[in-house]
Amino acid sequence: MRKAHWKRKARVEAEKALSLGKSILTGRSKSFVYPSDEEEEDDDE
Repeated sequence: MRKAHWKRKARVEAEKALSLGKSILTGRSKSFVYPSDEEEEDDDE
């Protein structure tokens, strides 16, 4: 029973990480602030 419990917890965390990664890549994430490519180009000038 314990093995099944930690495997389920690991699966849930993996699903959360995958969902978060997808939202960041699609630009729909509201939780993180990170520099975009446009801001980096402005700094070079």
